Amino acid sequence: MSFLSDDPTYLAGGLALLGLIFLIMLWATQQGKFLLYGGAALGLALVVVLIERVWITDNERIEDTVYALAKAVEASDGERAAEFLTPDCRVEASTDTQNPMVRFVSNRFVGPVSRERLTEELSHLKFDYVKIIALRANAGKVSGRGTAEFAAIAMGSPGIMTPPAGMGWSFGLREVQPGVWKVSRITPGRLSNRGQ
Repeated sequence: MSFLSDDPTYLAGGLALLGLIFLIMLWATQQGKFLLYGGAALGLALVVVLIERVWITDNERIEDTVYALAKAVEASDGERAAEFLTPDCRVEASTDTQNPMVRFVSNRFVGPVSRERLTEELSHLKFDYVKIIALRANAGKVSGRGTAEFAAIAMGSPGIMTPPAGMGWSFGLREVQPGVWKVSRITPGRLSNRGQ
């Protein structure tokens, strides 16, 4: 059902294209049945898009949490960033010791992430931009746990500059209330190879 709830591009696009083909056939043949077929196909495309807009999945909620956290970090706003973390959130050490940005994060942030610590650390960092790419979210329906893997491209000071392909991140998330996901684990490092 993800073709309908998460990304209806192909289904809605196919229906819209079919509707346009029927309208071209109406113009070419002047047969009214093609107007009905074209209207029905375009109407179904509109219904598919509306369903996607109304039906918000847990994967989309996880994506929203990641994007909102990135926006708060970009603004160096520790108070707002802490709103997207569970009280027991931890930054785990990465096995990727080759990447200087991973070493920077691992040396500075490994361990529990309290609101005070996050506010203090982010106040020293100024970002020109933070961009999230290749985000893959997965929500566990029964467990109330999820993951998000993505790459982040960031530039700022002091000395913050990720590689052009971005720095990989893996987040563990927990559903703290129905429909509300918060980050409980942060692991800097490489992304898995799938999907890249």
